[in-house]
Amino acid sequence: MLTTAALVAAFSAPAAWAQASPAQLAGMVRQAQTGAPLSGVLVRIEETGQTAVTDSEGRYRFGALAPGAYSLTLQYLGLPTGRETLTLTAGESADRASTLGDAAVSELVVVGQRAAQAQALSRQFAADNISNIVSADQAGRFPDLNAAESLRRMPGVSVQREVVAGEGRYVSIRGLDSGLNNTQINGMNAAQPEKENRRVPLDMVQTAALSSITVHKTLLPDHEADGIGGAVVLETATAFDFAGPVLDLTVSGFHHDLAGEMSPMIQATAARRFGDQQQFGVLVSAAWSKRKTQGFVFYNDEDYLAYVEDDPGAGVTPLQFHLTQYEDDRENISANLALNWAVSNATELTFKGSYNRLYDQELSRALYFEAGTDEYDDDGALILTEPGTASIFNQYEETELTQQSYVLSGVTHSGAFTYEYGLGFSSGVRNEPFDNEVAFEVELDSNLLGYDLSGDFPRPNLSAADVARIADPSGYELGYNDIDIDDQENSRYAAHLDITYEPASDWLRSVKVGAKAERSKRVLKEGNVMELEGPLSLTDFGVGPLVDVSVTGAPYPAFLSLDIDQVKAWRAYSQRLVATDPDFENAYVEDGVIPLDADSYESREDVFALYGMAKADWGAWEVIGGLRVDHARVESDNWEAIELEGADPQFRRITGKADYTSWLPRVQVNYRPSDDLVFRGAFFTSIARPEPLFISGATEIEEDDGEVDVTIGNPGLKPAYAYNFDLGVERYFGSIGVISAGVYYKRIERFIFSGIAIEAEGDRARFENDPRLVGKVIDDIVTYANGEDATVYGAEFNLVRQFIELPGAWNGLGVYANATFQRSDADTGVEGIEGGDFFNAPETIFTGAVTYQKHGVEATLAYGWRDSQAVRFSSYGTRIVEEPYGSLDGQFRYALTPKARIFVNAVDLLNDGDQPIVDERYGEGSSYLEGATYSGRTVTFGVNYRF
Repeated sequence: MLTTAALVAAFSAPAAWAQASPAQLAGMVRQAQTGAPLSGVLVRIEETGQTAVTDSEGRYRFGALAPGAYSLTLQYLGLPTGRETLTLTAGESADRASTLGDAAVSELVVVGQRAAQAQALSRQFAADNISNIVSADQAGRFPDLNAAESLRRMPGVSVQREVVAGEGRYVSIRGLDSGLNNTQINGMNAAQPEKENRRVPLDMVQTAALSSITVHKTLLPDHEADGIGGAVVLETATAFDFAGPVLDLTVSGFHHDLAGEMSPMIQATAARRFGDQQQFGVLVSAAWSKRKTQGFVFYNDEDYLAYVEDDPGAGVTPLQFHLTQYEDDRENISANLALNWAVSNATELTFKGSYNRLYDQELSRALYFEAGTDEYDDDGALILTEPGTASIFNQYEETELTQQSYVLSGVTHSGAFTYEYGLGFSSGVRNEPFDNEVAFEVELDSNLLGYDLSGDFPRPNLSAADVARIADPSGYELGYNDIDIDDQENSRYAAHLDITYEPASDWLRSVKVGAKAERSKRVLKEGNVMELEGPLSLTDFGVGPLVDVSVTGAPYPAFLSLDIDQVKAWRAYSQRLVATDPDFENAYVEDGVIPLDADSYESREDVFALYGMAKADWGAWEVIGGLRVDHARVESDNWEAIELEGADPQFRRITGKADYTSWLPRVQVNYRPSDDLVFRGAFFTSIARPEPLFISGATEIEEDDGEVDVTIGNPGLKPAYAYNFDLGVERYFGSIGVISAGVYYKRIERFIFSGIAIEAEGDRARFENDPRLVGKVIDDIVTYANGEDATVYGAEFNLVRQFIELPGAWNGLGVYANATFQRSDADTGVEGIEGGDFFNAPETIFTGAVTYQKHGVEATLAYGWRDSQAVRFSSYGTRIVEEPYGSLDGQFRYALTPKARIFVNAVDLLNDGDQPIVDERYGEGSSYLEGATYSGRTVTFGVNYRF
């Protein structure tokens, strides 16, 4: 652990080094034809073997060089290697300006997908650790409109789509849930708007001003403690990243086949430097889009029931099966601001602000079938004599997600020392101002406990009379309905200081220490608003249009829906009935009030981290290693809810506290035998903090039939701890390409499966001695505990190749392909659930693409495929498995002039709406459908103009 004395020594060292009068060398590398800064250039001093990598502004620095003559090489994929000589005198601070390429060669890497690949692969080759990068081209244009979609082409990365809108939302790295990733925006941990997990939805983040997305697959000591899957780092651009002023406008339209409507999209970026010495910079970008989509979902909404109690081997049946059409109107707003001030040659300050808002309006029209009962007789057989019901169910939901990040950072160079410092704030908010659910039901003859599973779609066994009743609106009466409140906010505040010292040594290149403090605050507000009870018929409420699902190939006839205007106004409608008609009441009201929802809570998580690391090299060998120490304090304010028979519910505020310290050694070894080949090996440890669902500390005490059951949250849950091993080799091509292979292994201790934790015996004495429970029979006292061990291992292969050696127009061709093969095994520790694969961990992921860039044309035709994957648990410990899925996507761009281009992007080209993008089964390869989603293809087209 770092000490105060060590930090004092580090700050006092510059004075001593000044007496030794080492020289400093700084420089900027630009692209010859455009003057754009080149990020990712590997600068090497041949005499010492020291290396530096240019940042997003094209700058590099060597902090302590002995006086003398030196030879520099500057290496960047797609451009000829640059060679320069210079002489440094004692105490000199030299500042060089360099260019790479010439007009003839630079055409390959000026703009477009090849420019983006050149920058990404150059940075990847020069990196100290194993990483993959998606980059904007030198004109600042990103290949995709959605951050998650941009990551689909990376090896070892799979994207979980948001079912309704069809866009990529969550990113899984090497088969681990996205909540096990560390996600940052401009160096600040992204706040998490989800209430039950630590996932960050990336479909909120538009790419209008993104300069790069980096996925770190191995972690160094200066990376965050959490990130068992890896780290996803999003960086937005600044005015200092460009050769000159920028004014860029994109206007486009979005078309979804099933919705049949056009939606507008627009984004703009402006950037410029100013001041007497161009020391100031400002970048402003904004994006706005609307997307209208439509689709269908057929799903089982409850657990499957066994025909024989606790014996699924005798067969199972759905309890509730839905046929649903959805319509989704989605609005995205994104804004970014970057301010730069080069205070001096030694200090630069940067402010970056990022705001992303997603507003989603979803209307669902459904017909669902519900079995007559889920009870068993005395012999353990499912009761089959109760009639089932059919319900016309509509839901209108508005959800607003906001993600904000504001970071003020600086860097100061002083001799052999570099100081990096910053303050940050991040906020993630999820609000649901409307969530109206209304159903009208009719009783049928059938028990709805038998389905025909011979085809792709389960068909309930209905009599002719049942079919007639379902189609007749006059027989429906008010059934299930609900209005609730569900708001979540996560706010983060952080400060950090990093100090790097570069000694004038033959082998020790740098020593780096750092400290960080962060507070994360979560607030969850849940509450019930309305559950109407009373004699309301469907004909009195209002009937909507028939719903036709035949485009999917499903054999179901068109079914009724509700008056959508009445559904949207359900709160006012139901409250008016309660206020004016004594036959109606709000079932949530008890003694004139609506009881509190005990799930609401506030929590604070304070994290303090220190690290120390060093980098050394011996010839072609590089070693980077050190230790990170992470201490967390957790405090949670919750409700204790006690509901005893014959007594009013009681609520009491309680506070839970816990703390833990994690020691995280990390080592990376690189071997670079030539300028285009690198072997890498890494060992690192990392953690995953428990999900908010389990550490909330809420307590529920409930009496049923004279027995009291207690459920207690556990703020004292420990983080999962992972040992990670990686080996890889990367061979780069000067024609902008790479071929690489790697293997990885992860062993995770104290693992908690996403959404499921071990239920352990709680503190029984605490409740047996509780005066409120005197004379009561205490039955189960359940809390949450850490799980058992888990392993993930696999191999990754990646190829990127441009065929510039081919004659004529053929040299515009290129390919990229990657494949990941992995296995995982997780022991949940939950009784009755066998070990098996991680969730969202397909055994095979493959992407292959043909690309073209020549004569103003840029085109990509890519096919991505992933194997089946377990996604969650259902009844009887059975895994719900998502079947394999593949998608053919295309992109086409054409430069009308040097400043104007048109483009077309298509997703799922071959899907006419009759192929599910999600097909979930109750058990792998099962005929039991858990859920299938149909959404069809989407096309985006428009024009981009650079003023």
